[in-house]
Amino acid sequence: MYIILSQRKDSVTSYMDKLFSVYHFPKKYRNQISVGDTFIYYQGDRHKRENRYYYGTGKIGRVYKTSENDYYAELVDCNRFNAIVPIYKEGGYIEQLDYETIRKSPTPPWQSSIRPLSEGAYKLILLKANGLIPAVESHLQIDLENELKAAMKSYYRDGNELAIKVIIQKATQLAAFLGINTDIMPDVGSDG
Repeated sequence: MYIILSQRKDSVTSYMDKLFSVYHFPKKYRNQISVGDTFIYYQGDRHKRENRYYYGTGKIGRVYKTSENDYYAELVDCNRFNAIVPIYKEGGYIEQLDYETIRKSPTPPWQSSIRPLSEGAYKLILLKANGLIPAVESHLQIDLENELKAAMKSYYRDGNELAIKVIIQKATQLAAFLGINTDIMPDVGSDG
């Protein structure tokens, strides 16, 4: 079966997800995910249309629970898309393609964290992805980005001034990983 996993890359939540590794979900979705399912990652944003896209794929490995309401799925054989894929197609949404094979309504249930996806929609998303990049190579970048976001949140939201050291460290590490030479960076904030 093909499914969508909703996973915001740009925010911190109470869920213990690890991109391309572990997906944390509540009990109400337990019957919608099974070992061997093929998933597509979906980034949603109700406020910004350009932040609604698909960005990766993989398979569901072991599914287990740690409490009455906390379930986890191991993600295996994961790949990032070479290009993000907007959710739109001419005349509607990609998820409307062959919708009758998986649900009654043509409109996808956007609020569902896990939802079925037709095989036709899955194939179209992969076609538009312009190739796949093994997610194993991208774990370090994802970890650095998440650590940088957490440090920035700690500084801005919690007023933790010590987080500035972590921000500098993680930003420097991320720049090095991306091949950005920080020795030639302009002096930001100087008057002249």
